[in-house]
Amino acid sequence: MDATRRGTVAGMALLGLWLAACGQPGMQVRADRNPSADFGRYATYAWRTAPAQGAEWPARDDRTAFDWQVRKLVDQQLATRGYGMAATGRADLIVDYRVSTREKVMNDSFGEYARYRSEGGTEGLGETWVGGYQEGTLLVEATDARTRTLVWYGSATAVVNPKLRAERLPVAISKIFETFPARR
Repeated sequence: MDATRRGTVAGMALLGLWLAACGQPGMQVRADRNPSADFGRYATYAWRTAPAQGAEWPARDDRTAFDWQVRKLVDQQLATRGYGMAATGRADLIVDYRVSTREKVMNDSFGEYARYRSEGGTEGLGETWVGGYQEGTLLVEATDARTRTLVWYGSATAVVNPKLRAERLPVAISKIFETFPARR
């Protein structure tokens, strides 16, 4: 085996060990609150939009199931922090979420590929450099119902991997809400 090939094999072995040590695939989480918002006057919330259609169990499609999961997890986080659900016209906060995806182009960097793999990407090196990959962002917002002012937002961004969604979604929403103010 020539020196170049030995170096490549050693590099791939080190990458494999590093990835195994990473555990839970990574995600970038951000959250912030409006400094002028008085969270002491908020006690209730309502969803801006109605749940996805198809209210029978089990969900008929992936989109409906995802909507149910997000709403259930956000409801749990808000309840844990002392907020109760109210009718839309009577709520203090209006909560909504959205999801976006974008195509990421892989530059000629092995470190960038290592990051992609550590964040849950499963495509091989060649496929990723040639075709790129998708990155998804879940954004949750809370708006003052009376003033219509955004008072808090949180987001989680990660490599799209449908096989990891069931384990990632609860972690993402939990991390997003870590800084959401609890009721006193």
